[in-house]
Amino acid sequence: MNLRQLRAFVLIAEHRSIRAAARALFVTQPAATRSLRELEQSVGAELVRRSARGVELTTYGEALYKRAVIILQETRRAQEEIGQMLDGEGGTLNLAISSSALTALPAALMAFRARMPRVAVSFNEVAPPYSHEQLESGRYDLLVQTEYDGDIEDGFARRTLFTLPMAIGARAGHPLRHARSLADLHGALWLLPGNIQAPSNLLRLAFDAHGLPPPRDIIPCQSIAIALAIMAESDALGIFVRALFDHQLMPRPLRMMPLTHELPAARVSILTRADSPPTPAAQCFIDCLMAARSSPAGKRPKAASRPVIIGAGPRQ
Repeated sequence: MNLRQLRAFVLIAEHRSIRAAARALFVTQPAATRSLRELEQSVGAELVRRSARGVELTTYGEALYKRAVIILQETRRAQEEIGQMLDGEGGTLNLAISSSALTALPAALMAFRARMPRVAVSFNEVAPPYSHEQLESGRYDLLVQTEYDGDIEDGFARRTLFTLPMAIGARAGHPLRHARSLADLHGALWLLPGNIQAPSNLLRLAFDAHGLPPPRDIIPCQSIAIALAIMAESDALGIFVRALFDHQLMPRPLRMMPLTHELPAARVSILTRADSPPTPAAQCFIDCLMAARSSPAGKRPKAASRPVIIGAGPRQ
């Protein structure tokens, strides 16, 4: 078993096609097939089968695929770590960031650019369980996500970035804009990510704290962009970290509702794999985030002259 065989196998599994995998590897189809057959001989098991839907993994193939992805990502991380140790530059950094961290992100990014200007950065939106699977496989270097529970045993190492109060948001001119309590909002339509029955759901916790059952009219929405667009043109409500309103990071049509009681606080945490130390670039970005959480507003470090690559990482 070698890395060439594992790369071919992973691409075949992801493309569900030997021909497509060969194109991605810039090799001929017979060469990709040969790598697959060599790997099957090495492990002593059939890894893929052909079907009307293309190439499908066998039970043995599914088991190996999970391990192979981690092996290849750890190899990439090892190569980049050595390169970053040698010259302090180069490599990639793949992040998934919650909107709750937007108050610290700009300053952290500018500080990171000043220290590691040649590292290519890719931002992704946090979307459990997809983002957790990507972190576990090594495709993401770290997550910054909002949490509402106490101790969470999920196998990841975590560090609290900051704790934030929450607020209810609604469009300007909402018919319930003068409401002062959650009881007044119980019958409204709510947009929020996740499942209302989950113990960690913030909206459920908020209503429970006031002796109220959770609202019945709820639409789970994993994309905050979609939720905000719907809220701006409807009477749906949402629950967000208050800092998004305080720092004017919400779209103009949305306003914070002036409730007279507090809502449960959220914890913004940095997650990394517990079994794999962060690369120098990942640790540098973590350090920049921790420093930015207490930086005075508007204070920005000098940016590097070379650009950093920022993009929405592809969902697979």
